[in-house]
Amino acid sequence: MNRRLEYSLIVGLLLLAAALRVWDLTRLPPGFNTDELAHIRITETVRQGHIAIHYQVGDDVGRAGLYALGNAILVSLVGDGLLGYRVLSWAAGMVLLALIYALARRLFGPPVALIALGLSAVNLQAILLARTVTPETLVPSYITLTLLVLARAFNLRREVRFRLPLTLPFALLGVLFGLSGYLHYAALPLGPIGAVFFGHLLLTRQPLSRRVWNAMLFVVVLATVVALPYLISTARETAISEPYVLWTERPRSLSDAIDGVLGAFGGLVWKGDPRITHNLPDVPLLGPLMALLMIVGVVEGLRRWREPRYALLLLVLAAGLVTDAWVRTEPSFAANLAAWPAAFILAGVGAAVLARMLRGRGWAHAWQPVGILLVGALAVNILVTRHRLFDTWREHPEMTSAYHAHLGYIAAYLDRSADGLPVSLCTHPLRGKNEVDLTARQMLNLMMHRDNLPIRHSDCETGLVFINAGAPMRFIYGSPRGPEVMRPELKAWLDQARPLPADHLPDGTVLWVDVEERIMDAGGYAWGQLAETYFVGRDEPAPVRAPLAIKLERNLTFAGYDLFPRQRPPGGTPIVLVTYWRVDGEVPADAGIFAHLVDYWENPETNQMVPLLEPWAEANSLDVMASGLQNRDFFAQVLYIYMRDDLRPGNYALVIGAYQGNVFNRLGVLDPATGARRGDRLSLGTIELTAQPNDGGQADSP
Repeated sequence: MNRRLEYSLIVGLLLLAAALRVWDLTRLPPGFNTDELAHIRITETVRQGHIAIHYQVGDDVGRAGLYALGNAILVSLVGDGLLGYRVLSWAAGMVLLALIYALARRLFGPPVALIALGLSAVNLQAILLARTVTPETLVPSYITLTLLVLARAFNLRREVRFRLPLTLPFALLGVLFGLSGYLHYAALPLGPIGAVFFGHLLLTRQPLSRRVWNAMLFVVVLATVVALPYLISTARETAISEPYVLWTERPRSLSDAIDGVLGAFGGLVWKGDPRITHNLPDVPLLGPLMALLMIVGVVEGLRRWREPRYALLLLVLAAGLVTDAWVRTEPSFAANLAAWPAAFILAGVGAAVLARMLRGRGWAHAWQPVGILLVGALAVNILVTRHRLFDTWREHPEMTSAYHAHLGYIAAYLDRSADGLPVSLCTHPLRGKNEVDLTARQMLNLMMHRDNLPIRHSDCETGLVFINAGAPMRFIYGSPRGPEVMRPELKAWLDQARPLPADHLPDGTVLWVDVEERIMDAGGYAWGQLAETYFVGRDEPAPVRAPLAIKLERNLTFAGYDLFPRQRPPGGTPIVLVTYWRVDGEVPADAGIFAHLVDYWENPETNQMVPLLEPWAEANSLDVMASGLQNRDFFAQVLYIYMRDDLRPGNYALVIGAYQGNVFNRLGVLDPATGARRGDRLSLGTIELTAQPNDGGQADSP
């Protein structure tokens, strides 16, 4: 094969691989899975200057920090979001192809190298790995780089040739061996692989210089020095280290060990990793033809095990399979990553063996039929992989939940949308956290690249924010359940909203909303004239009518309310109170709204009824993110006041207010004329609890 043809094939395969790995990268997968979010959290921790050997993000799983360090550097250069966090993985996937080609060409020549390159270029699992934000994306490249450096250190080609050892390859070996633990547990076998391979060179009496012994001692010392912080960290925090993962996931019985071995082999040839985040479930690493060629290559390697090039690949393949068999009974592509370079190259070796067999039977140009077969297999593999990647994997029913697809599509929409309108994002639940201690709001921030878009966050059920007093804005349901859980009193504000198109999101997820005039009308009539509100203060002899809107401390203004109903029996369904508030500046991040149902007492001096302090029923919450609110924002908070069944019939006062931190630290109500503090709560008038229909008007006193 002439060099020009070889270079042309290399370029064509690399371009094909790049297209499969980069096409629709920000929307396939549509978001980040939990493990990716954990490593992105670690990446952001590194960017903030907190460097450690191991990290723990709230799920009791330890993770090494080398990948996060590299990703933090790259993200600082290219940006974050669905694309920025994946750039390192995409680059690692492309580098893997170059390294596999270089290693295979050095050991077996151009034909085998081209087959290995073509196989890895269109391999579904390699493509998925290049789209994943985890350290697993670096492991195959790291393993292959170490093997290539090892081959150069020992001048390993078709055989070991005598040459005085050079310092640089051995120094790189020491660094690579020492750093392997900082990456992922699947890279831990690298050190033992190097030791066993050196033993193999001695056992088979390869032509090695005496200086090689000194070089190997140098490698051991350098690797130990590089790995020393990792070893100390592992000894001090064993429970979050990679060796601990191997220990805790060990086989529990002989049957588990046997199942693990079968699963490890099965993952290569007949049934792959069942997890949607690692694979299209049950698709093996290699297709039928390539699996057969790999088996032929393994048999050839066992037959010629004395040759170092075969021994090296067999060691790497065995290390990946043993790790897989040890960690899980079913196939795990996170555990067998060390085997990938060897599997791809051994498939090329199998093709070379097939060509050699044909030549031995009189086929002078044996590579021609083998080449035609491989080109046909490559073409079929391209079509199958494209269908599996862009159709089957994208539409798999587990994809939506595993990758938080709804949030991912919202992030892609917001990044691509040229509309400058601010966004009110309604997510249910607002403060619920996933396994790695992230809320939906935080996950969306990690998925988005834009950082200057004004977004207000609220709960789709009981909280709603209208930006700039209801001026035109975009309202987005940040969770699929948003429309079904939102209170009718809040959803009524969206009656006149206009749907906006958004790719991959259900119709009506993104709405154009303008309720500025409606809010002004409600404040001038429904709340301003019909909503009775009173000052309640310690110095007040009786509640005094308070004209809306009423200012409170810390830049909050009570604008009005809707109450359903004022007369009802105790127990049963709650009182529904919808309160409306205006923001006049920075609001405390831990602000809350309270509504208390309290008893009256009669002031003997004035014979007026005054609300007491002790509540018989209460609701305390704020289901909008107060820290993100800005001047002139307007928000609604629905409060449910549940009452005991044994509350006696009679008149009760409904009082409300705001607090910071806890309900005992209430914000003061300000006098509209002087601005002085005038108590810490407002009365919304009387709630009349009527007798239950079947109790004859009698009930126990509370």
